[in-house]
Amino acid sequence: MGKADLHIHTIYSWDGTMTPAGALKAAANAGLDVIAVTDHDDLRATFEARDLAGRYGLEVIPGIEISTRDGHLLALFIEKMVPAGLPLIETLLRIGGEDGLAVVPHPEAPLTSSVSRSKIQAALAHPDAHLVLAGVEVCNAGMPYRFSNARAKTIAQGLPLARVGNSDAHVPWGVGMGFSEFPGRSAADLRAALIHHTTLPHGNSGLVTFSPILHWSWNYLLRRLGWVSSNHQPQLPLVLARQAARRGNI
Repeated sequence: MGKADLHIHTIYSWDGTMTPAGALKAAANAGLDVIAVTDHDDLRATFEARDLAGRYGLEVIPGIEISTRDGHLLALFIEKMVPAGLPLIETLLRIGGEDGLAVVPHPEAPLTSSVSRSKIQAALAHPDAHLVLAGVEVCNAGMPYRFSNARAKTIAQGLPLARVGNSDAHVPWGVGMGFSEFPGRSAADLRAALIHHTTLPHGNSGLVTFSPILHWSWNYLLRRLGWVSSNHQPQLPLVLARQAARRGNI
């Protein structure tokens, strides 16, 4: 069985604190086979990570977390931007036009933009959109989702969707804390598992302690001051971190 984390953020997200290379190193350390870098409404990091992935012995699925009018949506296996702000069904149709698949992250989670069960059901009833919507995230290891994960599992019951676990990591040590097992090891195997609903979600059900919050807050503050952290490396200025990533030094 392979292991995949399909919800990871880098410095190309407004709230991310790690470089694409830092995310890859963390994924390799976590024993993952496949990851998706899914920054908020930005594809740049996913291509950067894909170019570097061979150095770390894993595969990167191009992805993005799209801010739809109806809540956030993970688009996977896409090569072009899908604009933010569109209704969920229209967004799904555009993802399908790129031969992509979609996963609903943290459904009905409070305090964040999340898709409701009724919107999911409407998409599944659509003759074309249901072919694109492949999964729902029932385990999100992010700090805000300790209690909404139980709601996500309830929402997923009875729906013809793959159930996935993800980290929603914004710092290196978070990568792989939530993940999905799937038959095989490759990105192609994972795609088949999403389509056939054979993924198995795993991971922490939301990290709520002061240590992770303080760690992220410190790294976020440093990032706003122009510094970012790579995995297990000293703080680096943002420009130098990107240059080091291209050289494969982080």
